[in-house]
Amino acid sequence: MRRHFVGGGIVAVLGTIVLVAAAFSGNTSPDRWISSHYTRVGDGVYRANGSPLSVAAAISRKFKPNDRIYEPSGVFLRYPKHIVAVLPVAGGSQILVDDVDRGYRRHHSSVGSRWGGSGGRASIFRGGGPGGGGK
Repeated sequence: MRRHFVGGGIVAVLGTIVLVAAAFSGNTSPDRWISSHYTRVGDGVYRANGSPLSVAAAISRKFKPNDRIYEPSGVFLRYPKHIVAVLPVAGGSQILVDDVDRGYRRHHSSVGSRWGGSGGRASIFRGGGPGGGGK
């Protein structure tokens, strides 16, 4: 009987270790995944065969963005530490992976009115709350 408790305890501890490791290894940033799934053509620049919508959808399925913008110029995905732009090019798409500040500066004309914040940071706070300007 004691063996069953010891064996069960060991299995429970190992299971807990696996769950904790899985929780902490959950990467919320797509930069490494993009670099391993698409052809690198420059620093933070990748090439994909699909359309911008299909490539952005594949990236979004793997790493859910905080926000996304669809424009004729491309698809823009915002993550906590990155802005990923998927732009149309002949025969497919070009993927640009930038930190938030650089991505905001590079794509300001497409994302500035929606993601603009102080110092070029993509802001997720939109205001509101008590005293938020009601009539």
